[in-house]
Amino acid sequence: MVDLVSGAQIRAARGALKWSIAELERRSGVSSMTLKRMEGVDGVPSARIENIQAVHNAFVTSGKVRFEGEDGLYFLMTTTER
Repeated sequence: MVDLVSGAQIRAARGALKWSIAELERRSGVSSMTLKRMEGVDGVPSARIENIQAVHNAFVTSGKVRFEGEDGLYFLMTTTER
C-alpha cells in the first residue's frame, strides 16, 4: 500500500517539526527542488510515488507525525516538547 500525503500536509508537518527543506531532504532522500514543488500544491503532488512515499516515511519515522487521509494530520509530541 502506498501512503500518499498532500502538499498542505507536508508544509504543516515540516513547520510543526521545525525542519528546513534541507533537513527533510536529508531525511527523505528527495531533492530540495522536488520538495519545494511538492509543497507548492494543496492536494497530492504530481510527483513520483517513490518520492511521496519517502517524504511520508521521513515524517512518520520521526515518531511525531501521523497522517490520516489526504486532509488529516496528527502531531504526536512528548510532554517535554510542549
